[in-house]
Amino acid sequence: MRAFVLHTPDGLDSLAIEDLPAPGPPGPGQIRVAMRAAAINYRDVLVVTGALRNSTRPALIPCSDGAGEVIELGPGVSRVKLGDRVALTFNPDWIGGQWQLSFASAGRGGGVHGVMCEQVVVNQHEAVVLPRHLSLEEGATLPCAAVTAWNALCGAAPLLPGMSVLLQGGGGVSIFALQFAKLFGARVIIISSSPERCARLRRLGADETIDYREQPEWNAVVRELTGGTGVDLTLEVGGAQTMDPALASTRIGGRLALIGLLSGRANHVTAVATSGVDIHPIKVGSRQDFEAMNRAIAFHQLRPVIDSRYGFAQLPDALRHLQTGRHFGKIVIGFD
Repeated sequence: MRAFVLHTPDGLDSLAIEDLPAPGPPGPGQIRVAMRAAAINYRDVLVVTGALRNSTRPALIPCSDGAGEVIELGPGVSRVKLGDRVALTFNPDWIGGQWQLSFASAGRGGGVHGVMCEQVVVNQHEAVVLPRHLSLEEGATLPCAAVTAWNALCGAAPLLPGMSVLLQGGGGVSIFALQFAKLFGARVIIISSSPERCARLRRLGADETIDYREQPEWNAVVRELTGGTGVDLTLEVGGAQTMDPALASTRIGGRLALIGLLSGRANHVTAVATSGVDIHPIKVGSRQDFEAMNRAIAFHQLRPVIDSRYGFAQLPDALRHLQTGRHFGKIVIGFD
């Protein structure tokens, strides 16, 4: 089978397609999935470039998010059936409850093999059946970005109608969070980098947008829009460069979901301690979170926003596109 293999994480050119043996027959409780599509995240860039890799494997199949079709069942499988269209969970070990450290807790495509191969054999508990209205490419966008957004919005505390949410940019997590927050009846304020991107976000349902290039003190604008109080919830994806204004945009007693590292790791101990904001690091989410999210997606017939599509062999090109930051929504890989 075709598979991308990362031997030395020193850049996108270190990715290579290899012909590997297909996995052996599924054991008890296992299933074979023919992978049909993948979607990429900024985390995948960090793994490939060596900035983030928590694995001692000499060769790693990259990328965490993928979807495919169940083509073989091992003994005792009951959660899925032949022909089911499934996505794989980001953290193979996290079924429900609180996150706990485990061998695979660094996530698929980092601590354990990822999805950029034509077949996988996994435990049935690592698969989630997709909503029927979604294509496999759309389903592949869900495991990391969508579950992260869902968990950030309602994992630590419920997001109630009329609450205010601050989002950042037009990447996968922020777009999913915008879509979900509007389902919950929340008010969404979002910052982005141009009038054109702000206009696209308003068409998706954003209540207010702020062009942070024209308004570099965007936290002051957020305060003004909220009557001086600040938002109830901020999803922080930017990292070091956005942490301080994100805290300043959030009300005392509000919540900040700490997600991203786009501008490096934040180190703001004093600001965090004095902000009066509850900080919640987000580690994607459990399989139960994924399933709850899918029920909402199916009921509302929500569709992921896809920026662009690439072929299997074009994974390095797709990652380069992601690095530019010009994408809007998710970048997907088709395996045909």
